[in-house]
Amino acid sequence: MNSENNKSLVHIRVVKHAIQGLYVVLDNNEPGIIRTREISWDNTEIEHWRENYPVNWDGYAYLISSKKGEAHELSLRFVDYDPWNDFFEGVNKDQELEGSVTGVFDYGVFIEIEQGITGLLHKTQIQQKTKLTPPEVFWFGDKVMVNIQDVDHERRQISFNLASPPDLACKKSSSEVYYLPGSTEVEQNIEQLFTSAFPRNRILVVEDEPAQSAAVCNWLRDFGQSVESSVTAEEAIKLLSKNEPDIVLVDVGLPGMLGTKFAKHVLAEHPTVEVVNMTDWARANEVDTELEEVQAQGGKLLYKPLLPEDLANYLLYHQDHGKFGKNIEQNAQSIHSKKINSKQDIHHLLSICRERLGMEAVFLFSLEPAHRRVGIVDRSGDINVNRNAISQLIYSPVRDVAEDEETLFNGEIGERKRFQYLLEFTPDVSACIGIPIPAKSSFKYALFAMDRHSKKFSNETKIYMEGIALAMSATLDQIALKEQAAQIQRTALMGILTSGMIHEINNLVSPLMYTSNHLRKGFSRFEQGNTSESENLKNEINNIERDIRQIINTVKIFGRIAKKPQVEILKVDEIIDNTLILLNHLRKRSKIKIHFDPPERIMLVRNQAVTLEQIVLNVALNAIQQTAEHRPEGGGAICIEIQLIEEDQEGATCRILVFDNGPGIHTVLWEKIFEMGYSTRQDGSGIGLFVSRNLIEEIGGKVYVAKSHILYGSVFALEFPVKF
Repeated sequence: MNSENNKSLVHIRVVKHAIQGLYVVLDNNEPGIIRTREISWDNTEIEHWRENYPVNWDGYAYLISSKKGEAHELSLRFVDYDPWNDFFEGVNKDQELEGSVTGVFDYGVFIEIEQGITGLLHKTQIQQKTKLTPPEVFWFGDKVMVNIQDVDHERRQISFNLASPPDLACKKSSSEVYYLPGSTEVEQNIEQLFTSAFPRNRILVVEDEPAQSAAVCNWLRDFGQSVESSVTAEEAIKLLSKNEPDIVLVDVGLPGMLGTKFAKHVLAEHPTVEVVNMTDWARANEVDTELEEVQAQGGKLLYKPLLPEDLANYLLYHQDHGKFGKNIEQNAQSIHSKKINSKQDIHHLLSICRERLGMEAVFLFSLEPAHRRVGIVDRSGDINVNRNAISQLIYSPVRDVAEDEETLFNGEIGERKRFQYLLEFTPDVSACIGIPIPAKSSFKYALFAMDRHSKKFSNETKIYMEGIALAMSATLDQIALKEQAAQIQRTALMGILTSGMIHEINNLVSPLMYTSNHLRKGFSRFEQGNTSESENLKNEINNIERDIRQIINTVKIFGRIAKKPQVEILKVDEIIDNTLILLNHLRKRSKIKIHFDPPERIMLVRNQAVTLEQIVLNVALNAIQQTAEHRPEGGGAICIEIQLIEEDQEGATCRILVFDNGPGIHTVLWEKIFEMGYSTRQDGSGIGLFVSRNLIEEIGGKVYVAKSHILYGSVFALEFPVKF
């Protein structure tokens, strides 16, 4: 190319290779530099720039800038293609453009909006948004949203404005979702419930609190049910022997025989009877093991305080989905009991161990010392097992290995008594190896390799098994740490939310007291013949019912966070609604507007409500805190959307997007913010997003930063499979 055709083209010769790029000289012996990014538009060619442009290479380069006393800035890529020739044809000043930070200085920030198109965001533009200096706000590689302020084509210079952050109002015609239905809506819903056609059942209510018993029994009778009641389990057993009901509703905290023990009795002695335990979330956590056992046998659970719609929903569910519901709960128990089984590392280690040792099956057993129970965490290989004999493994060598940390090496199993219990579980086994796993956990673990044929085991086999056991130990400890972190963070969340819940309840108590006193006066006037009071009285009663429901719903939603994860059929929009109700007080205090775009169609997933709510809570809470810190005077907003991503054989994926107009996140921190203990806030714990990522990965999903622009806002994406 002839330099005379373009005054910006100059002839150069390479004199040195440096970290920055090529050092060159012009024909007049003036020095110049071609920085690495200016060598080519092709990243592959840039990787091999030293070979492509050796010392003494000569050719033409484009003169970018020239300052007296400094080396000329040159470009090779502009020789091939100049984006300035056509980029600005379709761009206007009002258009928002995404750019990447390529340089940060005290006077401003250089931003590249397209390869070869770089401009300056001056500090005066930045200071309109924040009091911080450019180096305090921007890092190299950050994403930024800008508008073009001015373009000097002759000097090839652009000046930018920062784009205004989005207001994040919902795309659909929906409003902020921190309200509960009004009195008219509640009244219509309740009237509709009481006029619904329910299947008639004979129901036995076992409840020792008179007021609770009366409320439940009367609501059930209003739904057309035949109801008997009892205050103790012992009395209820006598009633069952005389007249077997269809359904038994039993409180957990009964005097004498506990409700969970009574439920097991009914399930064992009266298999055709549907059993439902009733309790609040706090008591449920105290007796979680017993409740899990009841549910594993087919029992169900309702959380107090109960509303008539809770009972109505149960009756309709019992009528239409009885068998389906039982299968769901059994599957939920299976998933819960095999929580560690979702860890691919565990199964991978078991498979490697089985293949390397040439054994037919390898088991990872767990022992719960407090309840003296042995369980199967995971297994690899195919060998006959009798699952009905699992409970007897506590008397077998599995207990010796797990609890006493004995090493078991039997190439040929003899007639020793304790082996009889192991043989009941695996009748075909002739040889086995048992190695304790030194995990730091309340559970004890044992690694067993088994084979149908007699074997001779060498010392190398033992050493190899011990190595696998150590690897298992590290993995189990990591799992335990993540689970403990999730529980600690759930407790911390409850602490944050408690003040909000108390505030919301306190705001309703005084109006309830006033309304009840006013109602009493209204009834007095009504009794004196003032019939015009009738409509006022009806409205006030509806208002009381609405406020009571709001208190109960707030308490219930709050209590879900303390529950153990369990697989259920869930409406995703209800998960979002529940989460936002919990964040209502914090949202008000932080002057943040929250919008929710509900999906156009109902989206059901089969997943863990507690887990999803904790994940959404963490991400939304992070967005509120970051945005409030960035916008202390108000103007902060968050928007949540739900999307259904259709896929092929893998099924569909549910995606929840959380938008905010907060400070944005430096690009290099998009992954680091999910690390344990890392926080961009001085008072942050650095545990919320870490726990969220681990929880969502447990259910086969992922959480990540989808977009983030400095001083503009961020978008977090939560994705998890839709399973049925």
